[in-house]
Formats: sequence, C-alpha cells, structure tokens
Amino acid sequence: MIFSRRAFSLVELLLAVFILGIGIIGISALFPAGIAQQRQANDDIMGPIVADNAMAILRTKLNPEWFGTMEEFGSADLIFPNVSSSATHHSTVPGDWEWKRPGFLFKKMSTDANIDERGAIDIFSAYFTSNQLGGTMGSALDTSKIATENFDGVGAASPLFGIPYNTRLGFQPPPVLIFQSERAYPNTFIGAGKTKRPSFYWDCMFRRFAGRIQVAIFVYRVVDGGGEPREYIVSQGSGVGLTLPPLPLLVDLSTAPFAPWKYGGLDGLPLTIVDNAKVLNPTPTITSGNIPVEQTWEYPGQWILDEYNTVHRVLTGRKTSKDGPVILTRPVPAHPPLAELFGVTYTGGSTVGAVPADPGDRFIWFVPATDPKGFTLVPVYASVQEL
Repeated sequence: MIFSRRAFSLVELLLAVFILGIGIIGISALFPAGIAQQRQANDDIMGPIVADNAMAILRTKLNPEWFGTMEEFGSADLIFPNVSSSATHHSTVPGDWEWKRPGFLFKKMSTDANIDERGAIDIFSAYFTSNQLGGTMGSALDTSKIATENFDGVGAASPLFGIPYNTRLGFQPPPVLIFQSERAYPNTFIGAGKTKRPSFYWDCMFRRFAGRIQVAIFVYRVVDGGGEPREYIVSQGSGVGLTLPPLPLLVDLSTAPFAPWKYGGLDGLPLTIVDNAKVLNPTPTITSGNIPVEQTWEYPGQWILDEYNTVHRVLTGRKTSKDGPVILTRPVPAHPPLAELFGVTYTGGSTVGAVPADPGDRFIWFVPATDPKGFTLVPVYASVQEL
C-alpha cells in the first residue's frame, strides 16, 4: 500500500517563520544589555587600576615639598578663587588650601615634532607664571591658549597664578608638565603602521589638608558616536570658563538654582530614612530637554568629589529636565562644624550656642558628560589619595 505524504502549506511555513522570528528578536534584545553590563564590569575593574597608575606617574614627577601655602603669597585661601574681590574667605588650618586644579596648555609650543603640549597639565602653572613675572620660559606663551586656577593672581605683594608652590624653591614654580599621552591608559603606541587607541583617560586635582598633599583622580572614557574609544585631547573651555581649567568641572551648589547637599536628605532629618540619599536637583524647567553640561553631575553613575574629600556616586539620576529625583548610593554624611578642619563659616545657618550649623556640601567637582568640542565623556572612577 502506498501512502501519500502531505507537504507544509505556505501558511504553516509563514507561521513557523513568524514564531522563530519572535524568538530570535527576544534573544537579540539581550545582547545590548549584556554588552552594557560587560562594559560596566570592565569599568569597575579598570577604574581603580588606572587611578593607581595615575598616582604612580604623579609620584615620580612630584615631591610634596614642592607645594607651598597661600600665606606665602600674602593671602588666605579662597574657597572659590576664580572670583576676585567678592570671593568668600575660607578659614582652614594655617597653610592648608582647598581643592585646586592644575593649569592646562592648549597650544603646541615646542619646535620638537615629538613633543606636543596640547592638553598637557601644568601642575603649578609655571609657564603662565613665568610669562606674568617676566621669565623666559613663558615669554612666547599664547596666553589665550592656557587655563589656570588663579588666572587673575592672588595677593598684592606676591602674585600667584596657579597651585601654591614652595617659594623656597626659587622665584618661580617648578615646571612640571604631564602630557595628554601620559594621562591615557593604556598609553598610545605606534608599531607596524598601527596606532592603539587608549580606553581610559584621567585628570587630577590637589589639596593641602592637615599639612599633607591630597590628590583627587578622575578616570573617564571618551567615546564616539558608535560607542568606541577614540584618541582625545582635553579642549579649552568656552564663555566665562575660557581661562579656567576645564576638568574636573566645578559647581557652586550654594547659588541658585542649586542648593547645598544636606545630611538627612531633602528635609534635613536623618530619621526620615526614605529621602536621606536624595539631593536637591534644580527645579525642572517648563520646556523638556537635556539638562545643561554644568548639571550633568546628576547623570546616573556619576562620580563626584565634594569639598570634604568625600567621593559620591549617583545611583538614580536624570538626563532631562523631566527626570528625577537624584539619589546617591549613600547618604551625605554629617560634617563636624570645625573651622580648623573643614573651613565652616560662622555667618550662615542657624546656630546652637557658639556651634554653627552644618553647611552641607557647597562645592563639587566632576567630569561633565560632554566637553566643549562635543566629545562624550563617561565617568568611570574617582578617588582621593595622599601624594
């Protein structure tokens, strides 16, 4: 007996393809999430490694004895030194000073083809200081292509144009440059006609705290539109920040539309645990859209340093004016009201007897989400170590 075999109909075949397609789409949707998690895991591993590598480079080029005090230049420290006469004086241990960024160079100066100063950091702003004080090292310096923390100088008798240096070393600060290529990890190399692009970059700040030199390291990635790493040179700021160091970015939380971060969260009461890790973000605007660059500290995953040497990380953040709230991984800690250690002023806030109120975090530094040239910067890690 012969049995006939019936083939699949077109409808059955299309139905099978449809079901298979749904399965493939579901599986493929997992790949972007997997790639993102893999990249985050790599960042979490490599961030501390890059920071330690940065500290090794700084320790080979710097001696803590090279750093001086603000008093050597006839001025107390200013918590916001980029403002002139209206700056708030910040009381600390004599000789100590707040976080300060090294100077930047944005133009090639050397005639040597193998030396490129673009994007280099000048730890003590030696080139600009030499230019201003009549030295020869910075005589041909294009002052429109530099940035310093104290661009306008500090003190009438002894001007200071950067991080305080030890005046016993001489008339001008020691020239210590750290080139952009040295702040790339892994360092770029050229071989067999190929160039390896670095995956990470780092920048730094310095502070004298209790007589010791503290270093803050910020590690970040630079990606292009396709999400790949690319070669990068720190670019000069724009507008009012043209002469200020572009990285890390400084934000004054004590001025509108911001507000200082308080111990106890939004309501300032630590017993209401639900909001203790929340910080006040600027009031959302009526028109929705991406938040400005000075507010990108609110991005999820951001690494932030405050004036008390505390490193914060944003757990839940916002990228548009309609997002929120901003929640940190840990609540803002209480700050002892000791002017000798933390420079707490005695003019603002309510007091109990002679003890001033906790002023909260008023100043923060972070790596912005974009730079003036439109590069995307992805914060990876931040740490504070002793030089």
